Amino acid sequence: MNACSRLSIRAKLLRFGDLRTCRLGLLLCLLGYAAPAQKRWTFAECLTFAQTNNNQIRQAGLAQDKGVLQVRAARNLVLPVIDARARTAGNWGFIIDPSTNVLSNRFNLGNQAGLNFALDLFNGFATANQTKLRNQELVGANYGYQMSVNAISLEVAYSFLQVVLAQEQLKNSQQRLVYLARQERKVKAQVDRGILTKRNLLNLKSLVAAEDLLSVYAASNGEKALFSLMQVMGLDDSGAILVEPVQIPDRWPTTETNPDQILAASVTALPDLKAAQATVQAAYYSWQRQRADYLPSLALTAQLATRTSNYRIERFSEQVRDNLNQQLGLSLYVPLFSRFMARTTDQLAKIDILSSKLTYQQVDRDLRRKVMAALIDYKAAAKKYGALQRQFEAISEEYRYAEKMFELGSMDATQYGITRSQLVTTQSDLLQAKYDCFFKQKIVDFYQGKSLLF
Repeated sequence: MNACSRLSIRAKLLRFGDLRTCRLGLLLCLLGYAAPAQKRWTFAECLTFAQTNNNQIRQAGLAQDKGVLQVRAARNLVLPVIDARARTAGNWGFIIDPSTNVLSNRFNLGNQAGLNFALDLFNGFATANQTKLRNQELVGANYGYQMSVNAISLEVAYSFLQVVLAQEQLKNSQQRLVYLARQERKVKAQVDRGILTKRNLLNLKSLVAAEDLLSVYAASNGEKALFSLMQVMGLDDSGAILVEPVQIPDRWPTTETNPDQILAASVTALPDLKAAQATVQAAYYSWQRQRADYLPSLALTAQLATRTSNYRIERFSEQVRDNLNQQLGLSLYVPLFSRFMARTTDQLAKIDILSSKLTYQQVDRDLRRKVMAALIDYKAAAKKYGALQRQFEAISEEYRYAEKMFELGSMDATQYGITRSQLVTTQSDLLQAKYDCFFKQKIVDFYQGKSLLF
């Protein structure tokens, strides 16, 4: 809508004489019919922004980052552990100096330094299973991220369509108000000539007030939907945004409604079952890792150490060289009895596996119920929309007949108002049914892996 059109509409509303209707221009500005200088957000832009800034998606992204770090840490478990240690201590009183084995009670200053090396040769496959566990947890985190993106994308689509619906409702209300302005002028002229009574004019004014109220409701709904859209996107509420209007056709190609095909496609397209399967695998590898507590472990160890003492007359560097000690060995650990802790841990891990399998079955049922509910809702919405289309066509024809009768004076304003109210109600119901059907079809398509963009 350009500036000239807006000025023309405003002038018509001013000539109409009811100053309350002038609020319509402001309401239209709030919902997208404002100055073109402000950026308008398309649905694709809203979706992209939400996928980057929505807190739920950001939390899921942090879970992915955490999973990557845990996988890296698990893979590093195959590396050796190397550490260096140094110690300086002074002693007053009785002591046997470890460097000279001299018994003395005078002040002793000793230094120790060592470089230690340890490498696990066998630990009951704990390292391998820990790596597999972290890999499965990362897979689950990736699917969890996709689930969050899907949920938020549907919320963005719903809120965006609600804003567009409010825009269209306001547009229809605007057109009806302009038409009522012409009707009032005609009725007023007939009242002045004595053809119609003043009651007809008053009844028409009540229709104007009712239409004005409908525009207020539409604007209020649009503001709520706009606020909801901004919240889902993760956009701060420093100022309202404008959305780019989209044209939803009155008719569009229908979606295939074969339940078996849709369920099969949803299992592949949606990450729900895949995330649950990753949880089952993670529980299994966690159990395998816990079973390492039953097995012996073997490690290669090495040490390079030296010490100095003020009891010796050699220089510090000579003492470091002369007292140098090298050690190389194997360390074997064999678990014999741990107060049944290993058995308890093993049993708890098995319970976690059973729990994850039950969760998988429940996710499978929930997914089927979700998809079937979406399909049933879409079918019902499509039937409702078709019925309202036929009803609107019949009432529109009836209204055109009533309009002619009213202009000829063969129908009073009360009966005309009843017919018009039926038309307005049916038009509003049809508009809502159209957007509802369109959105529910998008949900069914989205569950089959199709794009959500429109």
